[in-house]
Amino acid sequence: MDKKPIILFCINKLGSSVGLGGAERLVVDDINEMLNRGYSVRLLTLKKESKFSLVEELKLPRQYFETIHFGSLFNILNWIRVYNYIKKENPDRVFSHLWFSNTIIKIVCKIAGIKDVFSFEHNIYDTIKSKKMYFLDKVLQEWSKKIIAVSSAVKESLLAHGIQEKNIVVINNGINIIKYNVPPNILLKKQLGISSDTFVFLTIGRLIYQKGIDVVLKAFTKIQDNSVLVIVGQGEDGNSLKNLAITLGINNRVHFLGVRHDIPEILSICDCFVLASRFEGLGIVVLEAMAGSKSIIVSNFS
Repeated sequence: MDKKPIILFCINKLGSSVGLGGAERLVVDDINEMLNRGYSVRLLTLKKESKFSLVEELKLPRQYFETIHFGSLFNILNWIRVYNYIKKENPDRVFSHLWFSNTIIKIVCKIAGIKDVFSFEHNIYDTIKSKKMYFLDKVLQEWSKKIIAVSSAVKESLLAHGIQEKNIVVINNGINIIKYNVPPNILLKKQLGISSDTFVFLTIGRLIYQKGIDVVLKAFTKIQDNSVLVIVGQGEDGNSLKNLAITLGINNRVHFLGVRHDIPEILSICDCFVLASRFEGLGIVVLEAMAGSKSIIVSNFS
């Protein structure tokens, strides 16, 4: 019998101290789907897991999940450990996600002779990456077989920062639509203290500047009383956003739920999904809301 090709996924970690991101969600869903289809999968993470993590949703057996914790990019011993791990597993194809992981994996796989390396770019990092980070991206771009941009907007950002078009391919994020095709969870709505006849607006995302939660709160002041706004996510702006809701006089109609692992059920009780991001790669939560057949209000972040 022919040996199954080994697919290696690499990412910083499967969560963060400020919530769950789309890249982490995509990696977990992709690994689980590949396992369902009979692929031989490995996962390498390069940071310690945080309080909020998707590890529990991962179906990958623990012996195929390796963590080599980097305190910084200059931890030489861990570079050697990653090289030894790559040589031991000898993957046929490597998918890396996020800048830290992308940078290490491109270099190590080049030295190890692994050619099928694909680096994913999930966001428009114009105001996030430093000049040094962009410089490394530009220098190392040929060390990926392809750089995968999750949207045309991400591609345009990459081009603007010196990545050549021949090295980029656009592959939009995908989700398991069946997962979000669920009936309204009336019990959950009751548990949240929301009456059955109340109109529910929902937004999901890290509570940071990029996601525009403040914009949603200000817009919600113009909405009639028989409605509530449910906010799912955690982040550095959490306290200031809660204070803003108080200042705007809408805190009694706004539910901050923090990080949730029941997104399909949360989506099932909403009447309208809102995403007010100031910039975005390709919001997976919008795809999830579409899969749940929800009405959607989204900012023009392209």
